Amino acid sequence: MKTENWSKVSEILLDCLEVETSERQTYLDNLNLSPKIREEVEKYLAFEENVEGSLNFSAVEFSQGFFDDELSESSAIGQSFGVYRVVQELGYGGMGAVYLAERTDGKFSQRVALKLLKREMNTAALRRRFQQEREILASLEHPNIARLLDAGTTEDKIPYIAMEYIEGLPIDDFCNKQNLDLSQRLELFRKVCAAVDFAHRNLIVHRDLKPSNILVNEDGNPKLLDFGISKILSSEFEQLSSATVTKLGVMTPSYASPEQLQNKSVTTATDIYSLGVILFELLSGHRPFETKEKDLKEIYKAVIETDPPLPSSVVNTISKSFDKKVQAKTEIKQDISELSTIIHNFEPKTAPHNSRHTIPSKVNFNSNSLRGDLDNIVLKALRKEPERRYSSAENLSEDIERYQKGLPITARPNTFSYRAEKFFKRNKASAIAGTLILLAIIGGIGATLWQARVAQAERVKAEKRFNDVRNLANSFLFKLAPKIEKLPGATAAREELVSLALEYLNSLSNEADDDLELQRELAAAYEKVGDVQGNQMTSNLGDTQGAAESYEKALQIRQKLYEKNPNDLTVMSDLASSYGKYAEIQRQVGTSERVTEYFQKSLDLREEIAERNPNDFESRKNLAIAVRAKGLMLYSDAKYKEAVEYYRRAGDIYEKLLLEQPENSEVHENFAYMFIDIGEAQGWDDDLKAAEISLKKGVDLLTPLAEKNPNNQNLQRSLMLAYMKKGASTIDTENYEKAIKEYIKGVEISENILKADPQNFRAMWDVIKMEKHLADATAYSGKAQESINILTKTIGKAEEISKGDRNNPKNLYEIANIRFKMGEAYYEMKDYESALKTFEKSKQEFQTVIDLDPKYRYAIRTIYLSTISIADAYAALAEKRNDTDLYRKSIENYQSALKGFTQMKSEGKLAEYDNQLFTQIETGINKVQSKMKK
Repeated sequence: MKTENWSKVSEILLDCLEVETSERQTYLDNLNLSPKIREEVEKYLAFEENVEGSLNFSAVEFSQGFFDDELSESSAIGQSFGVYRVVQELGYGGMGAVYLAERTDGKFSQRVALKLLKREMNTAALRRRFQQEREILASLEHPNIARLLDAGTTEDKIPYIAMEYIEGLPIDDFCNKQNLDLSQRLELFRKVCAAVDFAHRNLIVHRDLKPSNILVNEDGNPKLLDFGISKILSSEFEQLSSATVTKLGVMTPSYASPEQLQNKSVTTATDIYSLGVILFELLSGHRPFETKEKDLKEIYKAVIETDPPLPSSVVNTISKSFDKKVQAKTEIKQDISELSTIIHNFEPKTAPHNSRHTIPSKVNFNSNSLRGDLDNIVLKALRKEPERRYSSAENLSEDIERYQKGLPITARPNTFSYRAEKFFKRNKASAIAGTLILLAIIGGIGATLWQARVAQAERVKAEKRFNDVRNLANSFLFKLAPKIEKLPGATAAREELVSLALEYLNSLSNEADDDLELQRELAAAYEKVGDVQGNQMTSNLGDTQGAAESYEKALQIRQKLYEKNPNDLTVMSDLASSYGKYAEIQRQVGTSERVTEYFQKSLDLREEIAERNPNDFESRKNLAIAVRAKGLMLYSDAKYKEAVEYYRRAGDIYEKLLLEQPENSEVHENFAYMFIDIGEAQGWDDDLKAAEISLKKGVDLLTPLAEKNPNNQNLQRSLMLAYMKKGASTIDTENYEKAIKEYIKGVEISENILKADPQNFRAMWDVIKMEKHLADATAYSGKAQESINILTKTIGKAEEISKGDRNNPKNLYEIANIRFKMGEAYYEMKDYESALKTFEKSKQEFQTVIDLDPKYRYAIRTIYLSTISIADAYAALAEKRNDTDLYRKSIENYQSALKGFTQMKSEGKLAEYDNQLFTQIETGINKVQSKMKK
């Protein structure tokens, strides 16, 4: 459409919108319009009938059809202007376009925003304005202002300028997307103030400050765009015989100052007002008069006459919706006004700020954070009278800095004192009389109020301290501790964090033991302390007894909370966690009486929660953990087939969860590890082929996941354990060299984990276990002496680190087991004397473990294995020395082992895999008896 046609159309449109819909056709008939003009008017009036579809565009987007095809996006793409080649269009308007361009002279790589004057706009007057813009931009060398990089003219004498290309977000979008807190927003805003102050000191007023003209890059550095543009264009608009609404094209109403809207003299105070609006929006999530922005007259009136609200009074509120039909009219009016501007002016698409169609995001702080000083700072910047605002952007920034440092600010609150001063000047006599009466009243009640204030202040102070300490403790527990839990080297830091949190919460508990939520937080603190002390599922300090005590305290608190709130799903979930962790730690320290009962209680609660909340992701994930824990218990009791059933059930849950969240590494890890658990149980159940398939699948799933998450220590450990169990299965198939390779991989991972976190007790034992298995495979491969060398170093490490926890049966079992493996290596070397001594000592150590935990099935099994090995060693020595007494001792030990395994079988604690031991014992006895007869 031609410019002169649009001027006529826009004027008629504005008039038509004031006419009732039913009367508009008659109104148009009376105007005797040309068919072309009539067609255009009716076309844009039709947008009111389809507001949902038509008003979702910004004015710039909406206006693109008004321009000639020669300004289409593809018109300049690929063309070169000086040393720059156009890549894509960023925006265009009536005067020209802005393109993204790349430098092509090869000196260096550079992308710029290339502003090119429209060919038909290439007049002497506009070229002078272009030159003026170049000069202004060239004078603004500041880190927070987009820089002028180059300038020139095309072969057709069309001027262009190359500016710094900013990749970023408008400042309000950046704050919301990055979820910046109050302090970070203020620091970012102060950088903007510094840039504005620099321009003011260079005698340049921006006149159109708004978030879309302030882009923030990924480094958090703000850049101001289009400095001086509005000043250049303002004189051009003043030459046009257009209405005030057209003059609004050089500014944005929501951010314009009262003097701008009144067409008064514009000074640096104008930019101060716009900064005040931006600060208001950054702090509250709203603009001062955003509810009026739907109607141009209303926003005019509000900016000029109405005092803005306190930012603290609107923070995190949502603007009221308006009637759609009224909204349609007002928005079409504004679009028409903006389109009028675009016909003459250019506002690029690089940073559109269509505030009419956005709903402000909530900020992450509350009104209390803004109340007082920040309210006063913002309101001073937004004073109607320019002289009452901050004298400079620097002064505004300094007042914010004083607020941040806790110093007094210069902003005066626009409340009682200022209004009283005005009233006093108008009514001096009556004001003096009223003041005397008021002073008399104040004197009469002052003492009483003072005492009340003191008491209230103390209560407020105490409550603030209570909440501050509580928030600090919870930050330690629920924000910081989980973030570092899986990181290497974090064990000591985790211990300090949760210990501090526990100390704080304990002190609060004494003050408010009836606060149920506080008791819940206290239980969570005890549980996390227990995790750091001795949870074998995560990095820990090896204090299993301390962990048991912490878990017990958490359990006791949660049992009481459950009694008071039996239907609360969160309370139920917490109690299920306590049952599971307390049962597991009791199993570790050898107190086994209620382990099975507590595991079952944990599982029952998890099943009830998942049944009541079937679509909740966390509920189902926790159910899978409890199901697997039940499987581990069955595995410990040698019920391998039943254990596999529970493992498979847990795996099915994890598989469904993984379909919902494919990128969830924790669920992915647990799903993969179910195959390791299944393979291990199948191996003990003598199903070696199935075990090999399951273990291989588990390792294949874990390996790429561990490579993708190298700093996730829990995941790295899962892969290590997978190699360990795969190696054990490989030994069962007598492929010893392959087993050695699997164990070496596991040793490397365990050593890396320990190197990253030297205080991690679990990592210390992991290295020991992996070395023990490597030595075992080495001995089986015929390298007995090499195996002994490994085991000698390993047992020294184990004895050293177990000194701090001598009553831990699991640690003592590992030491006894290492010694037993060493005895087997001596036996392979035919050093029967050393083998016998080593076996007998390991048997004593296994007995110590059983004394601590009479139900420790693996210790019971292995003590009888030691007894068989002792019998074998006596038989070998007897044959070597031809000593009848030694033959007799050999038979005694065989019979002792036979009795022990027979009892285990009768109690259902012997796996089918171990039935071969009866044959081995009988064969040994028969062999010794035949030797004795000779």
